[in-house]
Amino acid sequence: MLPPILFCDLDNTLIDRAAGYRAWAEHFAGALGRGPDEVAWLVSIDHDGMRPREPIFEEIRSRWGLDDSVANLIRRYRREYPRFVPAISPAVATRLAGLRLSGWRVAVVTNGPPSQRAKVEGCGLLPVVDAVVISDEIGVSKPDLHIFREAARIAGGDIGRAWLIGDNPEADIAAAVEMGIPGIWLRRGRHWVEPRWRPSAVAESIEEALGLVPG
Repeated sequence: MLPPILFCDLDNTLIDRAAGYRAWAEHFAGALGRGPDEVAWLVSIDHDGMRPREPIFEEIRSRWGLDDSVANLIRRYRREYPRFVPAISPAVATRLAGLRLSGWRVAVVTNGPPSQRAKVEGCGLLPVVDAVVISDEIGVSKPDLHIFREAARIAGGDIGRAWLIGDNPEADIAAAVEMGIPGIWLRRGRHWVEPRWRPSAVAESIEEALGLVPG
């Protein structure tokens, strides 16, 4: 019998993407002589990471009169931004390692470009997970269940005995509901408003969410 598997979202679940993006915004704006108001604007147009990068950098280029092309600005962002993502907390690292020692497999399942892997490497997750599956690398995005099946295959875990932790109601919790597995939603100060499905549990932090996983 294959071991159980824990699927974990990456951004604003295992890592504090919001803090990393703000730190990058401060660096990027500061290097171009822009102040705190423009940093706040950069954060506002990001839409918590859910907005495509192309229109964001089109706005930046137009507003700031930059000569670089949008494509070059995005390449610079992909290269620089992962360095600003905070490391995972010691409590998260310890808990993930403990789950694996107790027989769990752990898989990071994230939507986004291949540069997501640089964040996984930089934040200290690689030693405590069994698989990292990124949508743009395999051509399938959450909540499509194929991405979770691929993660289970790579990690060597039983998808029928899986749990899932994530902050996105559609990409994460809807997938958990469709798979018939427990889905823990990271609230992040929000209220659940999706009437079509509900999480199995709600947590205020990744540490709290990991504590709900048996083992």
